[in-house]
Amino acid sequence: MTTPEKPSASPSAQLETLPLAAADPRWREWYEAHGAAVYGFIRFHVASPDEAEDLAADTFLKAFRSAGRFDARRAGVRTWLLSIARNAVRDHRRRSRLRRHLPLASLRDLVSEHPSPEERLLWAEHVRHVLEALEQLSDRDREIIGLRYGSELAPAEVAAILGVSEATTRTRLWRAVKRLRRALEA
Repeated sequence: MTTPEKPSASPSAQLETLPLAAADPRWREWYEAHGAAVYGFIRFHVASPDEAEDLAADTFLKAFRSAGRFDARRAGVRTWLLSIARNAVRDHRRRSRLRRHLPLASLRDLVSEHPSPEERLLWAEHVRHVLEALEQLSDRDREIIGLRYGSELAPAEVAAILGVSEATTRTRLWRAVKRLRRALEA
């Protein structure tokens, strides 16, 4: 009886085991260039870093499998990958009906390990306060805030992912941030 192989700790090392990655070196480039943005967007929508990592991996796997449908004339790589991530988050929500409450302990990746314990405690309280305020927003508001600030996308890129004009995106974002500020003040 053989023992199952342990997965490599490095996502880029795991990427090398995929047939598409070996055949096309741009996948590694894309993962290294856009992996953090994909993870950052997803992390705004799930309860744990582990779920975010799984969904980010699923996003890249779906992208690898549908590489033939990628059209550089329609959208950039980042936009295409974040569109896939957006759909992965929606599918995940449909499947699991996530809790609206996020335990603070599950947000270990948002808390820096370098500051003093007091600073970490203050930061944890701040994160909890922001997450509570985000819970009060609609999925649409959380989505646009997650794309803009979680994935650090420009408004034009957010517009391309949402399929609306840049002006509409800026207006929606302005309104979502205004609602978030109100929730934070409450």
